[in-house]
Amino acid sequence: MKLRFTNKPSKTALLIYPVFEKEAVRDAGIKKIFAQLTKEKEFEAKLGQTFFLFEKAKSLPAHTLLLGLGKPEKLNVSEIMSAFGGAVKQTPHHRPHTIAIILPLQLHKYMQDIVEAAALASYQPSAPYKTGKALKKLKEQQVEMFEVVGADKKIQQAARKGLVIANAVNELRDWVNAPPNFATAKFFDEKAEEIAKETGAKLTILRKKELEKLNMGALLGVNRGSPDEARLTILDYMPANTDPKEPPLVFVGKGILFDSGGYNLKPRGYIEDMQLDKAGAAAVLTLIRLLPKLNIKRRIIGVAPFTENLIGKHALKPSEILKTYSGKTVEITNTDAEGRLVLSDALAYAVDQFKPKFLVDIATLTGACMVALGDRYAGLFGNDKDLMEKLRAAGEEVDELLWPMPLHKNHSEKMKGVYADLRNADLGSERNAGASKGAAFLQEFVGKTKWAHLDIAGPGWTEDPKKYEHKGATGFGVRVLARFLEKL
Repeated sequence: MKLRFTNKPSKTALLIYPVFEKEAVRDAGIKKIFAQLTKEKEFEAKLGQTFFLFEKAKSLPAHTLLLGLGKPEKLNVSEIMSAFGGAVKQTPHHRPHTIAIILPLQLHKYMQDIVEAAALASYQPSAPYKTGKALKKLKEQQVEMFEVVGADKKIQQAARKGLVIANAVNELRDWVNAPPNFATAKFFDEKAEEIAKETGAKLTILRKKELEKLNMGALLGVNRGSPDEARLTILDYMPANTDPKEPPLVFVGKGILFDSGGYNLKPRGYIEDMQLDKAGAAAVLTLIRLLPKLNIKRRIIGVAPFTENLIGKHALKPSEILKTYSGKTVEITNTDAEGRLVLSDALAYAVDQFKPKFLVDIATLTGACMVALGDRYAGLFGNDKDLMEKLRAAGEEVDELLWPMPLHKNHSEKMKGVYADLRNADLGSERNAGASKGAAFLQEFVGKTKWAHLDIAGPGWTEDPKKYEHKGATGFGVRVLARFLEKL
């Protein structure tokens, strides 16, 4: 989607006209119509309520959608994004290629959020794969332009920023939605190369021979059933005038391109959408892509381990013992607890090689976290209260919510091995506190480094989308991490 600033909406645009409950309407034509609608209780401007005008106001385009926003003093980012996202989702029925908005004063501070919601809501997840008449219909319904009427320079800047972020998130959603025959390891090699070229980040991709020399037994173990080599992709972003002695900020994302569960095979109803398991790695790559566009002047390193978790004659088996990069050994009690294995090598490598100021990992790690929190909150774990609180607060600001979860010493005890140092899944009481135990396993590989873990198994993929989302990949994580970095 593109952005345009005008003094009046285009004649062919569909205008979204925000209206507040029991407040005066600026446009004379709309004012008269709104008064009649309110009197007849057809439209009362309650939050999220919409009404398509068939009675035309001379001063407005032929197509106008009234959008109710309730009482302005009660609005927040979540409600704003839901309302505008919901309105934009209604527009395909009218096939406008341009959507316009007249922005009342009360909404100026939400300009970035409104544009983000509009662009995220106009996303078409099936567009890359449809053909023929189905693709033609999608193109007819595609919103190509978002007009903001009467915006000053400050509002224009906020709108542009919102569009940059949303467009990046939409591409991320394409990556996560992409099936494993499209989004291969080579695909992400190419995306990492594009990002390095765009941002000036230094790109390193460690493949099998390098990983073997580094003794990354956990990542290589998970990879054994796949026909493609594992990768550890590293993007080191260091803008001009950055102090090379300053410890970097490191973000690690889980990149399981498809997760069959291995020999602990996932059943029907759980295996079909497991291309989602690369959402963390995709979020980290997208975050690096956004850094220069958001003018973030820090050295930031993204680390993403990529592999599939499949079945085959060489595949990892339950009862095996793997030696990790850190030197610690791990008993494999469940081949479907593979995410923590690939992250264990990536986290330990990041700590050892980069000595970060802090480390944040993001992963679709456990179904247990989804059971606990649903798909509106990600689980937030860590060993530093200040880091966790800053992440949580950033999430509140952008409607990517994080909920602090417990990490008790008992969780760590449950992850100790019988024959090896650790085990990758608890036995006996494995159904209890699964998300906390997964986080406790990861904690074994970060040492004393300040660390936070975002378990996005719930909000990273949804069958019950928010008004500005669609079924499938949500792109969760980029917006909260970007806001977190902006506020440091």
